Amino acid sequence: MAGSQIQKLAFLAGILLILVNLGSSALHRIPVQRSPSFKRSHKMIVAERDFIQQKYTRQYTANGYPVEQLSNFDNFQYYGNISIGTPPQYFLVQFDTGSSNLWVPSSSCLSEACQDHQTYYGSESSTHVANGTAFSITYGTGSVTGYLSMDYVGFAGLIAKNQTFGEVTTEVGTNFVDAYFDGILGMGFPSLAVDGVTPTFQNMVNQGVVQSPVFSFFLRDNGSVVNYGGELILGGSDPSLYRGGLTYVDVIQAAYWKFQTDFIKIGSTLISTFDAAIADTGTSLIVAPVAEYTQIAQLFGADSEGTFQCTSLDSYPDLVITINGVDFRIQAKYYIIQENYLCSLAIQSISGQDFWIMGDVFLGRFYTEFDVGNQRLGFAPVNSAISARQLALWQIFTLALACGVWKLWY
Repeated sequence: MAGSQIQKLAFLAGILLILVNLGSSALHRIPVQRSPSFKRSHKMIVAERDFIQQKYTRQYTANGYPVEQLSNFDNFQYYGNISIGTPPQYFLVQFDTGSSNLWVPSSSCLSEACQDHQTYYGSESSTHVANGTAFSITYGTGSVTGYLSMDYVGFAGLIAKNQTFGEVTTEVGTNFVDAYFDGILGMGFPSLAVDGVTPTFQNMVNQGVVQSPVFSFFLRDNGSVVNYGGELILGGSDPSLYRGGLTYVDVIQAAYWKFQTDFIKIGSTLISTFDAAIADTGTSLIVAPVAEYTQIAQLFGADSEGTFQCTSLDSYPDLVITINGVDFRIQAKYYIIQENYLCSLAIQSISGQDFWIMGDVFLGRFYTEFDVGNQRLGFAPVNSAISARQLALWQIFTLALACGVWKLWY
């Protein structure tokens, strides 16, 4: 399906979600999709490990621009619909708590990667304000360059006025040619932002359009609803999506969403004590410091790429991450990928890093609240079943597609 068609369908899903949730004024929701072609494999694990190495090794170009690494479209990414401009122009973006900038392709972009994606037309928006500051972002096999602009940005029913974002005019490399999303919306802290740009959610908080300076993610990587990846909720948390209460932990560095763990174990084997970790929705894997990863690999007899012979995952122990005195358990079937008689660890390592990165292997198991105001994170086990509200939404969405509602946009 072409990127523009996917974008239109996502817009329809957003409208339906608003209709389903008219009774809730405190929480603002946006449905989050996941790449329909994704299949976690050893090849993808290795590819993403290399991407993460680049993402968390900040570099600078010859022109002095910060380098922020961007992932390949095959990684396990979650994305949803936003609008930019007046009248609104719609885009699919990856919501990434591991970065802090928003960028989308510009209408002046002639690169192949821009041809099948939504592009922004500043001339067609009455709220567009030119900025012109140049920026450059480098990623794995290429780069994006462009300039900064300002406009209204909306998602989950809220509008951030005068939001500065990047208009990409050149995309070099193949990473985004077949991507299911158009751009990136970073949800890290302001100190992480390239060019000192205020992040979109922080602007919403500053402008008083969100009731509480909190957002939360409910992420799913399986289930009966095709491509339903969960929800991004602005303004708080939805207790119906998790079990028990949230376990809170303070952010120890307000750039990435970094917190401190108590212990990390494989079964009863202690792997680390009081290590720092980052909650990153733009990452699929769990990434460990080299020394800790080496210990884990030795437990499984894994080679340098984390592979080992296996027959069944039932005999392998849980990965246990203790946060603020509470154990968060991840079964082996989530952190080990089996392909016939070869298994691959979805726990990897990168050089020069002394903290853990908790991607989807962790975040897909635990509802996560990102409390900007109190600079803390809250975790709780996700509900195993899709709620009646969510199921109704996606049944309506599927019915609308079957009836050909999308043809209205042709």
